[in-house]
Amino acid sequence: MMPAAVYVGDGRVEARSLPVPAIGSGELLVALRSCGLCGSDVYKIVHGTVAAPAVLGHEVVGTVVAVGTGVQAFSPGNRVVVSHHVPCGTCHYCRHGNVSMCRAFRESNLDPGGFAAFIRVPQRHVAEVTLPVPDSLADAEAAFTEPLASCLRALKRSPLEAGEAAVVVGLGSIGLLFIQLLGLRGARVVGVDPIPERREIARHLGAEAALDPTREDVAAAIRAVSDGRGADLAVLTAGSAAVLPPALAWVRDGGALCCFAPLAPDAAVPVNLNPLYYRELTLFGSYSPSPADLREALGLLAARRVRAAELITHRLPLSALGEAVALVRQRRALKVILGPNEEGA
Repeated sequence: MMPAAVYVGDGRVEARSLPVPAIGSGELLVALRSCGLCGSDVYKIVHGTVAAPAVLGHEVVGTVVAVGTGVQAFSPGNRVVVSHHVPCGTCHYCRHGNVSMCRAFRESNLDPGGFAAFIRVPQRHVAEVTLPVPDSLADAEAAFTEPLASCLRALKRSPLEAGEAAVVVGLGSIGLLFIQLLGLRGARVVGVDPIPERREIARHLGAEAALDPTREDVAAAIRAVSDGRGADLAVLTAGSAAVLPPALAWVRDGGALCCFAPLAPDAAVPVNLNPLYYRELTLFGSYSPSPADLREALGLLAARRVRAAELITHRLPLSALGEAVALVRQRRALKVILGPNEEGA
């Protein structure tokens, strides 16, 4: 048996003991080292969008402890990053670059999930989305591979070019990853968040300005970095419908907005969509990464071109998943890393 943190419905999680999964041909058994708490995990727990009981967690770093027959790329003792979904690579969606819409992608998953002490990695995951962790990279840093890859894919889907202006609305861990990736892309970046500490980190990571939208003139700051046009791209990482109307005003004519966070299932969107027509705006979403994005993200982390360690505010044991969710919802945590032996903030 093994310890696991299990979503049991009604916004609750419990520490439970589950059977260690058995592996088959081509598969791996991985002992968890670190798993990041994603905003999507919090969303599923709070809004009950997955059937209970369920073991969530998909930002997984672990140690290979057993290999199935036929596995040659990995051996016991290897440290690996494992992603949770695998696209087929051949369907209509994959051919058009919409890998996260692929049916195989959506139906694939780890067994049981990252908030468990041991994880069975299915055969196609082993072949395509299991990556060796460089010795120079700490476990908790490597756990940023999947979220960073998701951000990478969003920017690849945007029309932003070097030297253009971007605004990132919401400076949680995802927003701060975007700040860094936009800087690598040569963009001039303005961050927006009401929490002073997060604005300070954004400036430290390369934002030319980081403002409180309730007290400061965000539009003026964006005009200052865009020759008066407005932002070429707005990235919305805050899961609130209230951010959409001002973001539409901050974007230049012909610009684009990326929605990178889900809204509550019953959220009303208080926005007039006529500007999309009259101003030729592009509104798009971006959800999850491809295998190539994962490899690129891990390379950026290993090369320290994207800094992850300073985004971690809490390290907690799996049994404290409920506490971790509360910390995120209260905006007291920037990034929580959970693991079998993690302790304290």
